Amino acid sequence: MDTAERTRTGTTSGARALVDALLREGIDHVFGIPGTQNLAIIDALRDTPQIRFILTRHEQGAAFMAYGYARASGHPAVVTATEGPGVTNLATGISAANRGYVPVISICGVQESSMRERDSTQDMDQVTFMRPMTKWAHSIPNVDKVQEAVRKAFRVALTEPQGPTHIEAASEILLEQTKVEAIEPTHYRNVVLPDCSTAQIDEAYALLSRAERPVFIVGRGVLNEAATQQMVELAERTGIPVAALQYSPDAFPSTHELALGPLGRNGWTSANRTVPQADVIIAIGAHIDVFSTMFKYGIFSERAKLIHHTSAPGQIGIVFRVTLGIAGSTTSFVAGLTARASKAGLRKSWVDTKKARAECEAEQQAALHHDAEPIQSQFVAHMIRKVLPRDGVLVVDAGNGGKHVRTYFKSYEPGTFMCIDDWASVGGSFPIALGAKLARPDRPVLCASGDMGAMCNIGELETAVRENIPVVYVVFNDQGLGNERAFQNEHYGGRFYAVDYKNPDFGALARVFGAHGEYVTHPGDLEGALQRAFASGKPAVIDVMIDPHTLAPVVYKG
Repeated sequence: MDTAERTRTGTTSGARALVDALLREGIDHVFGIPGTQNLAIIDALRDTPQIRFILTRHEQGAAFMAYGYARASGHPAVVTATEGPGVTNLATGISAANRGYVPVISICGVQESSMRERDSTQDMDQVTFMRPMTKWAHSIPNVDKVQEAVRKAFRVALTEPQGPTHIEAASEILLEQTKVEAIEPTHYRNVVLPDCSTAQIDEAYALLSRAERPVFIVGRGVLNEAATQQMVELAERTGIPVAALQYSPDAFPSTHELALGPLGRNGWTSANRTVPQADVIIAIGAHIDVFSTMFKYGIFSERAKLIHHTSAPGQIGIVFRVTLGIAGSTTSFVAGLTARASKAGLRKSWVDTKKARAECEAEQQAALHHDAEPIQSQFVAHMIRKVLPRDGVLVVDAGNGGKHVRTYFKSYEPGTFMCIDDWASVGGSFPIALGAKLARPDRPVLCASGDMGAMCNIGELETAVRENIPVVYVVFNDQGLGNERAFQNEHYGGRFYAVDYKNPDFGALARVFGAHGEYVTHPGDLEGALQRAFASGKPAVIDVMIDPHTLAPVVYKG
């Protein structure tokens, strides 16, 4: 049924109504794999040129692509799968979206009613399965509830803290007719965050004005609301140094004269040595994570007054006692502090940030061995930053290689760094990078992972080639589990076990898929290989043989 017919009759199929609801939400990509019970949705998408369907090789890859697309675009993303194993295969990527506060909407099939509770093929209680990893999971009971369920899925996913939702329906429901409900998003959900309380901003400013050694800590809220330039203006107005939570090193340019860089394990010493001296910490747009703070006093002084701002009030005071908790939009909080500081002429310069950062960089450079063979992980991380353009997007996997990359990453612009926040699922970075590139085709995108991560979603190379998604993939190849070697070295007396294996030549494998691929064993060849990968205009894999003994710290020692 075309648009004119739907308008004339006022009815349409459940599947068509669902897809039209996606269009009203501005969805222009859907990721997934067709199966018996989501084919009605796929069929409706076939007749919807405004939405590009990305067929993946595994549902996990589809979920991670949706994650990357949502993160890079700043808008919700949709993934679809069939019933049973299709849904269970989504779990890792949906769980990553849950821990990373990413609005991914899972829209799946479910076994038909006549087959349920009969030990039938691919039948399971999918809603119970999805509830722990989503903000809301729901099985649509009849066709007249389809559009209402879509509206609620987006409303819940986009309510702070944001996160994934799941809805499902059998083909028998999706193929039935229902009345069209052409309701725009502004009529069923809030689209503007509330401003922070003026009285609370006054209180925060009063604490700041009395501080001797204040510091700003910035988090994802700054990125989500595109408030980086506002944050720069506040820092420059006050002279107060700025450190970043580890998952958001691009929330404030780490190359700015007032930047301290990222906090915590695998962070920068300029931040880790300065922040403990602060007597007032103003955390802005912050979800305070374990790797930035280790969830204990040290990086944050127990004597410091903590002002915790976030758009999600339930995140205040989870780990650290706060002097003041403030909930509301990041832009209103930053603007409020800037206005008050400007009016009073407040200046609180107390640390030489350039010197602190220069000392940190000198230590990082001293650890580099440009001629070492096997190639040193730190050198690979250094070279990635050197070759990746300043506006390029870096997607980092979990594991040993990712820790080195985070340490050597310098941010120049917001929206240029991504990792699998607080889920650390090895192998997610490549499909996340593909989703990010689809959202930001104007930006170069590079992903970095270890060899285990490369094997997890290697099938999505075919997706990248077929869909022409030119992401550069750097594989830190140490023929084993470097992160677990580091833990075994730290906690088990160096008794390495079950951490070694053999890999294919990932560069050659990339060429088999039709991508650009190279195999690098000499450090002098790496820069050229990276440049050729970007110049190829194709999906590209650079397989770098690294020293298996170059292990990133897994314990923060201060």
